[in-house]
Amino acid sequence: MASTTQEVKTFALSLGVDLVGIAGIDRLSEAPPRHRPADIIANARSVISCAVRIPSGAIAGPATSYQATMNAIHARLDFLAARIAVFLEDRGGRAVPVPADEPYWHWDAKRSHGTGDLSHKHVAQAAGLGRLGKNSLLVTPQFGNRVQLVSIVTDVSFIPDPVLDWEPCPEGCMRCLAACPAGAIGQRFAVDQALCRPVTMQRLAKGGIVESCCACRARCPWGLGSSDQALLPRVQ
Repeated sequence: MASTTQEVKTFALSLGVDLVGIAGIDRLSEAPPRHRPADIIANARSVISCAVRIPSGAIAGPATSYQATMNAIHARLDFLAARIAVFLEDRGGRAVPVPADEPYWHWDAKRSHGTGDLSHKHVAQAAGLGRLGKNSLLVTPQFGNRVQLVSIVTDVSFIPDPVLDWEPCPEGCMRCLAACPAGAIGQRFAVDQALCRPVTMQRLAKGGIVESCCACRARCPWGLGSSDQALLPRVQ
């Protein structure tokens, strides 16, 4: 017997996710072809969105610390999504955890543009966790844009959460645009990855790559506690 909406949310929270919400697939009907829930499971009915908080200190710290933190969070999200999928399948449903970050198929080399199999931020917005901000990241009322996301597509019908009727970015606020060293955030608030990636991704002398810039994330004041008000982007 499939679990109820509250049961799956309670289970997700017991695993350590910070936020969880559910969207019906009708709210994601405008996603590009091959990036829709039905492309993950043919008879998809719901998508579960989970968020894990990013420590503000990691955002303000060295790029190596930020990269290690993000790697750990992505691995944790993938583990949590797999556990939730097993939870659903043990109760008669089918579920597919979508990778929190890589791997994904779509890559446009000309634009240096990658697209995940499913857009976690759009799923999270459809599931009522937050709204997209001007830097294109999800902004939550609890933690601002200091979250990472994962999604689980399932053939179980759950009661969807209401979409937030909330605008996180004041009309005149352009902090994230002004902070971007590559000028990669356009006036329509879409990120040009061809401009962003050469500045964001830095190769280490020993080998490997670190994400060396998160200025647009760091500059957003939403969700900062009183001890974080002096948080500034790292300067490499």
